[in-house]
Amino acid sequence: MREEKIKNWSEFDSLLESKSFRKWIFRGQSSSGWKLESSLYRAFDEAQILFHLKNGKRKPIDRIEHEKVMIDRFKCAAHLYLDHLPQAEDQLSWLSLMQHHGAPTRLLDFSFSPYIALFFALETGEDDAAVYCVNHRAIESVDDEYFGERRGKVYSNILLEERPSNTCLFAFEPKFSNQRLLSQQGLFVATNFIDDSHETILREYLIEGQDAVKIIIPAELRYEGIRKLHKLNISSTIVYPGLDGFCKSMRRQPIFGLEWQKRVGALE
Repeated sequence: MREEKIKNWSEFDSLLESKSFRKWIFRGQSSSGWKLESSLYRAFDEAQILFHLKNGKRKPIDRIEHEKVMIDRFKCAAHLYLDHLPQAEDQLSWLSLMQHHGAPTRLLDFSFSPYIALFFALETGEDDAAVYCVNHRAIESVDDEYFGERRGKVYSNILLEERPSNTCLFAFEPKFSNQRLLSQQGLFVATNFIDDSHETILREYLIEGQDAVKIIIPAELRYEGIRKLHKLNISSTIVYPGLDGFCKSMRRQPIFGLEWQKRVGALE
């Protein structure tokens, strides 16, 4: 994966010029030191660390079985909280719904918009941030060459292979969507093997450096970047529709000032 550390926002915009819409997908992370790891991968990693702190050694975890139990528990309880649910056999939509509500899953959130990804990179934190840019069509091409006609079956069975002979990534938009996902121009990337992180599997793909780029945003560019996004009308109220987004937007009041907040109130 190629890394590009920008010196100004013009460089950021320039790096995005050749990245076609929907051919490229993007993910923002508030620390450039974080790797591409799903919440499920991190949950298992954290459990191992706690086991080690208590016993001085790691404990074997049946990751596949734990994931199955998590999915089954969610399916059994979801009707108590939600009025609309995916079809029983639509496993990827169930995982998407779990991800939306904060359950650990093998999915990673991405966006078709680099500036939505930038919002998430700058939403919190004080360190260098990062925006990952991935040409998912290049990944599909590698899978086409390797799996041939089996690619569609490999993707559709991504949750069924407990010990796949070959790892892969699968970018998809769930059939069962929601308002937040639409506002974020969002999609998900799943792995077919939960023992490896997304970053580990991505690095195994034989794609050229320009097809996977990590843009590092220095901490000193954060303030200007937040204001840049504000000018583009990308804010919490857009990214998180509803009252939650409105409340989150108040976090930026000290940056934009009281006069801005009064104008927003007058418009409402």
